[in-house]
Amino acid sequence: MTGFNVLMLSAWYPTEKNPFLGIFVRRHAESIALMHNVFLLHVALDEDMKEGEFRIQKKQNEKLTELIIYYGKSKRKSNLINAFRNYKLLQKHYQFGLNKLLTLDIKFDLIHLNIAWPLGLITRSFSRQINTPIVLSEHWTGYLPEDGRYRGVFLKYVTKAIVEKARAISTVSSHLSKQMTLLGLKGKYLKISNVVDTDIFDIGKNENEVEKIVFLHVSSLDDAQKNVSGLLKAFQKIKKKHTNTELIIVGAGANEQAIKRLSNELGLTTRGVTFLGQKSGLELAEIYHKADVFILNSLYENQPVVILEALSCGLPVISSNVGGINEVINTENGILFKPNDENELLKAVEFFIENYSKYNKQSIRDFAIKYFSKNVISEEFNQLYNSILNK
Repeated sequence: MTGFNVLMLSAWYPTEKNPFLGIFVRRHAESIALMHNVFLLHVALDEDMKEGEFRIQKKQNEKLTELIIYYGKSKRKSNLINAFRNYKLLQKHYQFGLNKLLTLDIKFDLIHLNIAWPLGLITRSFSRQINTPIVLSEHWTGYLPEDGRYRGVFLKYVTKAIVEKARAISTVSSHLSKQMTLLGLKGKYLKISNVVDTDIFDIGKNENEVEKIVFLHVSSLDDAQKNVSGLLKAFQKIKKKHTNTELIIVGAGANEQAIKRLSNELGLTTRGVTFLGQKSGLELAEIYHKADVFILNSLYENQPVVILEALSCGLPVISSNVGGINEVINTENGILFKPNDENELLKAVEFFIENYSKYNKQSIRDFAIKYFSKNVISEEFNQLYNSILNK
């Protein structure tokens, strides 16, 4: 086997019961596996299992080996004891997973951790055990002030411990690395973007009626972040002025039913707004093909993969100017507007409707291929690994 042997750890990863969790981590793993041997270890709670029960799922796809361990959590009455017990169970099953991989007689060259919390201390322990340097990749919006989840003594301790130990920290946006630095998390930062499969997400054939303008929104429908309710309220006004518009919403989550109720109350469901549920892969790509523009109304973000997918399909993007989005969207491929401002959103939509013919699908797609395709991200990680291991 050629290339480095990379032990990749992640607290977020697609599983049988949650196939969309951390899918961007899997895409990074797949990209890295174009050049290196990746052994992905993920431990996941299974609510149907009792404490002490576990099962192993192993998948092999060329240079990517996935080892997922499912386990039952502690359900003791005390919250504090429960939290400690469950952390120890997490630690125990990751150690079990490492031991299983070591039976394959692999000499790991590098440990690549995705997301510092909660695996930072576990990763440091692994680094000592197998005498291997660490790279950290961060995707978490919790560091952003608008999110505010970077709190708690133990979380901060674990995060700082791994940031100090990591030889390098890759973030999906420069904005994220700046926010982490402001929180006192000093390290060697570099930007490596999320990945889009440009073979699946392509321009396709637009099947729209010529006179109709189709807006597409894809997200988790988490209203506190994605502000889908604000998008619906704005679209009600758009629809009254431009009757030839349609909004397709793809996604699912805790706020899904509330969002659908609001759409009904606004008189939009089946009269301009269509909900399609959660989609992925080719099925999702076909939905992009039916749209004219992608729209996002988020209050905070890092670098949403859905924007990269839209660009790869040749779609211009209308988005709130938050997080690292302005590192991706420019006047050639979209429009940015002030977040949480309905008037600015409406102005952006009006501008698009008046100027949509100026956007060049192929140029937009070429931009996505140049910066976010698997081969490009694979080479960026390859350069990072070599800078650490070939000194």
